[in-house]
Amino acid sequence: MHAGAAPSGQPSRADAVSARLERLILDGTLGPGDRLPPERELAGSLGVSRGSVRDALRDLEVRGLVDRTRGRGTTVLRPGGTLTGLALAGGLDADRIELAQVMDVRACIEPSVAGRAARHATAQAVAQLDALLLEMESESRPADFARLDRTFHRAIAQYSNNPLLVRLHDRVQELAEPSRREHLLTADRIRSSRREHQRIVDAIRAGDEAGAVAAAAAHVASVQRRVAGG
Repeated sequence: MHAGAAPSGQPSRADAVSARLERLILDGTLGPGDRLPPERELAGSLGVSRGSVRDALRDLEVRGLVDRTRGRGTTVLRPGGTLTGLALAGGLDADRIELAQVMDVRACIEPSVAGRAARHATAQAVAQLDALLLEMESESRPADFARLDRTFHRAIAQYSNNPLLVRLHDRVQELAEPSRREHLLTADRIRSSRREHQRIVDAIRAGDEAGAVAAAAAHVASVQRRVAGG
């Protein structure tokens, strides 16, 4: 079984580690500049595999909460965004929001995010997106594909170079979780998402802002059709 695998609908071990470390960063237990223990040591202290820790740290990295540098390890960063941004991102009542509304917001935000990523992404950023695509290509388990899908979209948001936009994007992605659990369960839907993701990355790689906007809009429209079709 995959290092971060979990039964469908339940958080993976990597997600649990990511959430735990995020809480420690946001509540100040881990402050900017603090070094995290090596992956092997962290895995032992948390009782999970090294692969789960690696996935969790990559998730935190693309969200701008840690910096991972070869030879220096993992360093905690100052959480992105302003207090206003955090309030906007956290002030939504999920119980009163319908999935169709969330998808409408995704359609407004994600194309713009992808366009900005095409404008700002570095070669290193594109390489990380390529690595995520490669991992998604070999992943057929719905729960693990959904985890990689979240990481992929967070990475693109991070490369938009706007911390407030990242926080808003993260919150919308949290609200969109039902679309992943219920509408990415078939092999055909996973294959469609892979193709759509590849088009987005190809446009970002080329620095094609309009192409990235169009590819992201097409991807969200595809997900909207799946949601509407049940």
